[in-house]
Amino acid sequence: MYRRVMAFDFDGTLATDGRVPHELEAALERCRASGHALFLVTGRRFETVALGPLGELFNGIVWENGAVLSHCASGEVLLPFGQLSPRLLKALEEADVPLERGLAIAATWAPHDQTIWRVLGTHPYGGGAAVEYNKGAVMIVPSGAAKGAGLERLLTICGFSPRNLAAFGDAENDLSMLTLAEVGVAVADAVPAVLDMADMVTVQSGPAGVLEVLRQYPLAGQYYDVPLRRERPIPIGQAMEQDGSGREITLPASRLAGRNLGVFGDSGTGKSWMVGLLAEGMHHQEYQVLLVDMEGDFRGLQVLPRFLALDGDRSSMPSPATVVSLLDAAGVSVVLDLSRYPLELRSGYVARLLRVLRPLRERKYRPQWVVLEEAQQLLAPGGEVTEALAPMLEAGGWALVSYRPDRMDRAILQGLHHCLLTRLTEPEAVRAVRHFCRDCGADEPAMKEIPVGAALMCGGPLVLLRSAIRRVTHVRHLFKYLDVPLPPGKRFWFRDARGAVGKEAASLYEFLQLIPIVPIESLEYHDRRQDFVQWSAEALGDQALAVRLRKLSNRQLGGEELRNALRQTVASHYDELDKLR
Repeated sequence: MYRRVMAFDFDGTLATDGRVPHELEAALERCRASGHALFLVTGRRFETVALGPLGELFNGIVWENGAVLSHCASGEVLLPFGQLSPRLLKALEEADVPLERGLAIAATWAPHDQTIWRVLGTHPYGGGAAVEYNKGAVMIVPSGAAKGAGLERLLTICGFSPRNLAAFGDAENDLSMLTLAEVGVAVADAVPAVLDMADMVTVQSGPAGVLEVLRQYPLAGQYYDVPLRRERPIPIGQAMEQDGSGREITLPASRLAGRNLGVFGDSGTGKSWMVGLLAEGMHHQEYQVLLVDMEGDFRGLQVLPRFLALDGDRSSMPSPATVVSLLDAAGVSVVLDLSRYPLELRSGYVARLLRVLRPLRERKYRPQWVVLEEAQQLLAPGGEVTEALAPMLEAGGWALVSYRPDRMDRAILQGLHHCLLTRLTEPEAVRAVRHFCRDCGADEPAMKEIPVGAALMCGGPLVLLRSAIRRVTHVRHLFKYLDVPLPPGKRFWFRDARGAVGKEAASLYEFLQLIPIVPIESLEYHDRRQDFVQWSAEALGDQALAVRLRKLSNRQLGGEELRNALRQTVASHYDELDKLR
């Protein structure tokens, strides 16, 4: 349901002979009442169309082929590309070209275009104007002006994104608008160039074709679920096929924005890595992303342009209203790092964030992709985050990340459309995925055998994940501590509440070897105190491992479950570093 902004050409699309049918006007009124944003985009000169009550339905109007913008709420009129040079207009008139002048453009008809091209080819006029065609009409517009360029400017002014846009047109000058849009719709009698590039072609012509699509999709409460000619693919890796061909595997960004994704797998198997790949890809494809990062795994995304990382402790964390105001006004993507925020307060903070975010999602349909990490903590049955998310889930664009989906609320799991899986071994978690994921055909053995660094797409192949730009490559200073002993003052000395237990780890390798044999009371003692986190960060200088161990500590595991999770986390990290040597 995220494609809730619609833009319409006027002549030949909404109107025939300058008139919009009453039935279509009523349908547009119902679309606006149901929460859609509507824009009119026309080559007509400014205010030369008597729209009457129809004009009140539009958030904005693009006149003169993109050269004149009207912001309906404020009444402001903008000329973002300037006006034609008076010297050019005089030269065209002296060349006997009949002109109809607007605020910013001039228009005529074929075959005068040949004279126009000859005049533009003479100094000094060539760089200050361009020619656009609308069937038999010929428009001379300021350089840079086009329907798509003007609409993009007006969407920004109104706080909307082209990634939420479905555009309807029929003529050559609509091509830039349909190219801008997420979904381009051509009416049946459109010119061949428009028919060729459209994602959807109506059965009926002109206004009847527009009405056909409105009834089938927005008025029926349906998502524009059509194959796109420009899917905006996000590369995630290579297929692990028996023939070794390694074909590239991508996910369409529109599928993530329009549906709900579950990302499930054991700790240390690559879930965060995969989510980072998808977040990078969505951001590069100009979708706005909000990533609620419980353990500080995703701060590296801030190296991307217009991707911010926000964090804080109990006193310095930005308020939910501040975060949403930033998303609204600046249009940036945000990682919200809660790793320093008190664990017992996080659910309340995220619940408040979702309640404040809901009006932005309903009014401006963004951010288009929202990620909730550690979903088993946030989305337990009856929890306050679960209650806040439930009414927002149907609109799509959510990604829920968890190592124990079986601990999540059943209604939330039922709202998922597809899954990405890393290795998943807990039987109850496997059963939950198979029960609730609509497209998942993987059985329990297949989930347990997914290699680290790979992922299984529901209904698709096993994928070897690609590397990502967020990965910190400067890790040579860590290599020497994988196997070479640390100085005595930096080694890890195991103890419990009663005192030392006679075991020390002089390297990460030794630490890994001791995990299976150190008394569980000692592991629990250090885990509660976050001693493993401190040693990784301060003695090893390995912030990535410290983040993983902090996440593990926050789960408050005990007994052999803690031992196994600790061994898995450290072994996975050790193997990653070892491969980079």
